Amino acid sequence: MRKIGAVTFDLWDTLIQELPGGPDKVAKLRIDRMAKLLGSRGMPHSADDLEGAYERTGEFLRLTWSKRRDVPVRDQVLFMLSSMDAKLASRLGKDDLAEMEKVYVDGLLDNPPMLLPGAKEALRALKARAFKIGLISNTGRTPGSTLRVLMGRMGILEYFDATTFSNEILVRKPAPSAFRFTLEKLRVLPKASVHVGDNPEADVVGAKKAGMYAIQLLEDGSDMCSDADGHVRSLGDVVDMIERL
Repeated sequence: MRKIGAVTFDLWDTLIQELPGGPDKVAKLRIDRMAKLLGSRGMPHSADDLEGAYERTGEFLRLTWSKRRDVPVRDQVLFMLSSMDAKLASRLGKDDLAEMEKVYVDGLLDNPPMLLPGAKEALRALKARAFKIGLISNTGRTPGSTLRVLMGRMGILEYFDATTFSNEILVRKPAPSAFRFTLEKLRVLPKASVHVGDNPEADVVGAKKAGMYAIQLLEDGSDMCSDADGHVRSLGDVVDMIERL
């Protein structure tokens, strides 16, 4: 009997990857669109004001992330607005706040990352072998709801039986609870599961602490982690590695 019943994947730098200059382009889109929206509501703020608020929000997020916690997108937007003017958010109506949030999260869809070579083929091969497939991803400023849209456009969302994003559960890898939450949705025990990811701490150490097997993807030049149960240089090698566990 096969001992592995489920395979979970990291997203960033495992299945998808930013294009050169991508993050800066997305940040500029967010800032410009938020400035335009505020101006249209009679609350003009310069791009410099928004850029400063964006950077302060980033500092707040990095501090929170260092504690393995995450922040809902609405709270990120509110923090950014309040860092410019404590009363700014309250002056915007419910619909305007929703529009501001949409502007904040949609930038990635206009400057999408690339699907890494072999990603779709690996997922298709695992699905054909009847593995349950999950995704466990830390998010930044782009939430799971938007990343699912992106994955749908890339043609990979259909392969996943469960997708977990840190902004939705407010816990970040390498916290074992992020992995166990996903395995509960898949209804598979940790000892019968393997996680595939590039990051030594978030993916390998986190998965091992959750009681899973871990395969580290080294395609992006990540440092090899000795805690991993296997290492692969490309996604095309994942299926064979899983079958050898």
